[in-house]
Amino acid sequence: MQHKTAFWAPAAFALAFAGASGAQDYRAQGFEIETGLDVLQSPNTLIEGLHRLYIGRRISPTFSVGQSIYSGALGDAGGAFFWGFEGVATLPVSQRLSLSMSGFVGGGGGAAQVIGDGLMLRAGVALDYQLSPSWDVQAHAAWLRIDGAPIDGPTFGLGLRYRVGAGGMGFSTGGVPEFDAISVFATQTTSPSGTRTRPGPQQPDISMVGARFHVDTGPNTQLWFGGAGAARGAQGYMQIMGGARYIRPVGGLSFFAEGSAGFAGGGLVDTGAGLLLGAALGASMPITRTLDVELSVGATVAPDGDFSAATLTLGLMRHFNRDGMGGGAQRWAYTGGVQAQSAETGFFITPRPGTDYVLMQHSAFDYFLTDRVYATGSAMTALQGGVAGYALGMVGLGYEMPLSARWSVSVEGLLGAAGGGGVNTAGGIVAGLQADIDYRVGESWRISAGIGQLASLESGGMQPVTLSLGVKIPFTTHR
Repeated sequence: MQHKTAFWAPAAFALAFAGASGAQDYRAQGFEIETGLDVLQSPNTLIEGLHRLYIGRRISPTFSVGQSIYSGALGDAGGAFFWGFEGVATLPVSQRLSLSMSGFVGGGGGAAQVIGDGLMLRAGVALDYQLSPSWDVQAHAAWLRIDGAPIDGPTFGLGLRYRVGAGGMGFSTGGVPEFDAISVFATQTTSPSGTRTRPGPQQPDISMVGARFHVDTGPNTQLWFGGAGAARGAQGYMQIMGGARYIRPVGGLSFFAEGSAGFAGGGLVDTGAGLLLGAALGASMPITRTLDVELSVGATVAPDGDFSAATLTLGLMRHFNRDGMGGGAQRWAYTGGVQAQSAETGFFITPRPGTDYVLMQHSAFDYFLTDRVYATGSAMTALQGGVAGYALGMVGLGYEMPLSARWSVSVEGLLGAAGGGGVNTAGGIVAGLQADIDYRVGESWRISAGIGQLASLESGGMQPVTLSLGVKIPFTTHR
């Protein structure tokens, strides 16, 4: 029954999300962001606490649905990540007090603390006190269960909720995210002599690829949020980070300084409890009216672990509203669902007879560069198949072709990083091809099914056939 729940929860979330797009009340269209700490009681693993980040869209004044990331924050389990779908219902008690209830289903693992499927279920309740029209402080309790780990009990903690207001923090008055820029990047890290991995050997260099979303908060200031995964040097390592940037234009260049904080681990990298801090100096140069190339140098450190490194980052940033000049409407699509990957010979590092496939939670965003060509980015975490901790992050290009008023097909080429869970990704760099067929059910959502294949770029690695099913939600920003 739990596996059936894991299969249908993404579809239920996406259907609710899609239904929100037809609402007329702004309160039913806005987003809310929650962050907090779940402290486990009497933990039997190195996971002693999880950081929670929830981003949800209100489909009524009192109910929101969205996605959450839970990551190791207390103990010695940096690299424990769980990603999935969540809903939150809020019931007013008085003018400032309210009671909220939440339910999460997702998957993940990491830090060698979850052995098995990695399916995570969480039911929570919180007492919210309104500090301002936008901010609440929360005291919450939850019951947390993770398949494959001796975690099945209560948690307690504190948190914050931010209600997105009209036109604030990168959101339109319609409640749709309107980021000022997106970027893709590659980072090379080099650790000083003496920096050790969790098992003890010298920490090798790590090559990472990732993506960021940027929001302008002033003429020369910017906030960003993004993630990255290891493509070489630490198979299974990933990080989820947020940062602030100060920009100083000089001639045709823009110099910047930034600081960042987030959670990271996996791939035997010793990030301790998981907290990661970073700082960087860099410069960007426009190469077209909307595109910049960036180069930065910096440093990153895990204050509760042994990991520290110098970083060199090369990125490409796409601006949507440079110098206040509107770039016109931007087409996007969000897809939430599941993907099954065939566990053929060579899929596992150590053969596992009887495991025919693994089931993954799948989330993706498409950004249309033309009417038919789009850039895509996706993330997946394990739900079933005994591969707790197995995760993928991929970017690529796609081409969509309408067949009729309701049917369309698309093809995608993908490249990214994968690792964890005993899956044989042969170093971490993977590529893929996928074909999808979409059926438009309503004005704002489609059912999407796909078939494809993934393959590690290094010989001898996995080559699974993939089957996907989900709900796709087109939307438009910067109108």
